[in-house]
Amino acid sequence: MTIPIAVAVLATALLVLGWALAAWAVAQWRRAQRDCGAATEALTQQQHVSQTVAQVLQAARVALWEADTRGVFTRVDDTAARLMRVAATDLVGVRRVADTRDADHRDALAQRLADVLRTGRPLVRWPNLVVTAQGEPVWVSTTVVLRRDAQGRPVGLQGCDQDINTRHRLVLSLQAAERRHRLLTEHAQSILYTIDPAGRLTYVSPSWQALLGHPPDEVMGRDFRPFVHPEDVPLCEDFLARTLRERRVLPPLTYRVWHRDGSIRYHRSVLAPAFDDDGRLQAVVGNAIDVTTDIELRAQLERVATHDALTGVANRRLFIEQVQREVERNRRSGAGLGLLMLDLDHFKDVNDTHGHAAGDAVLIAFVQRCRAALRPSDVLGRLGGEEFAAVLPQVSREQLQAVAERVRHEVARQPYALPDGTVRTVTVSIGAAVALPAEDSDALLQRADRALYAAKHGGRDRVVLDPTAPPPAPTTPPALPPFPALTRR
Repeated sequence: MTIPIAVAVLATALLVLGWALAAWAVAQWRRAQRDCGAATEALTQQQHVSQTVAQVLQAARVALWEADTRGVFTRVDDTAARLMRVAATDLVGVRRVADTRDADHRDALAQRLADVLRTGRPLVRWPNLVVTAQGEPVWVSTTVVLRRDAQGRPVGLQGCDQDINTRHRLVLSLQAAERRHRLLTEHAQSILYTIDPAGRLTYVSPSWQALLGHPPDEVMGRDFRPFVHPEDVPLCEDFLARTLRERRVLPPLTYRVWHRDGSIRYHRSVLAPAFDDDGRLQAVVGNAIDVTTDIELRAQLERVATHDALTGVANRRLFIEQVQREVERNRRSGAGLGLLMLDLDHFKDVNDTHGHAAGDAVLIAFVQRCRAALRPSDVLGRLGGEEFAAVLPQVSREQLQAVAERVRHEVARQPYALPDGTVRTVTVSIGAAVALPAEDSDALLQRADRALYAAKHGGRDRVVLDPTAPPPAPTTPPALPPFPALTRR
């Protein structure tokens, strides 16, 4: 009885063990299934990531390659082949990485690759030129790292070339433009500046120092007014205000500015207001050109055109214009106006006896003596040859006579020294006339000329005053006697 029971117990234990083993096997199988699915999913995800990275690199035009320790390609991707316009089979095992570069960069890249192999330090984003199979240069940014085996020994290089051709050419163009701008601002004969609505100079180009003497850092941030001639400050203020108000470029303004040495320069400036897309003012940009030479030359040309080259007094055209202006002014004011016509006596004999150089010397000295005798407000002019004239504003008949006599005495006061060492006494005949209220300049000139004719024919070295006198100034009429008182009858 004991043996059968033991056998039954053993059989039951074996059955339970079998069931346990079967359950464990099923669990292991299910776990293996799960692990396999996870591995498959991870592999699929890794492939997806790799594919995504490849697409991103391709879109970014990043070419991947590998090379051995000699620098010869061992693998290139499709982007590298397209970048170099060549089949991958023409690169792998055939060409060195450095051989695909422009001649100016070839040796430099070979040296940098050797440095990576020697030191293990990567080459990061080095700009250089790849030359395609068709000879077209393409700018790339090259990054290279050392490739090692499982034992850490160098076995080659891994690199990438990012196509930066468009960006780099834009950078080069921008750098060239900046260099041109710097050359223009530093060496141009004009000042570029920006100014705010309050008149503060926020920027001035380096040419300010060359043209006005101040270092730019002493000018930027300061108000423009101390640099401008006080009489022209209101013009400049109005110019800035109108530019801002009308929001446009106005015709240029010419004004005077101070040089650091205290001299005055003439500048001609334009202002251009700059606005953003919303119409807000961003800056007011100005360009000031030094026109001092032009203005001085124009003044010289104007003087040549309006003044006698020998004596420096007004020529006939300018003098007649001055007489016309004074006649009009006298007609309005009634302050009095006189005219002197002067003719050197026997001047032809000076030229014939001593030469034209002596005649010129006499004319120059004659003008100096006339100026000494005339008033500062009087204008002297040369009408031609030895004939001169002077217009005297705000003068009475008696004052005109006195000034004319003073001129005559001054001219003959002492002999004239001539270039040949001799001396010559020279006298002058003068015709004088006082302007009448209703006459024009021609009539005044004719009366003074007739008076000069009378002086010449009256013996020379004398003053003849035209007898026509302006009417006396009106006086207040006497008051009428009062009416007699009326009486009633």
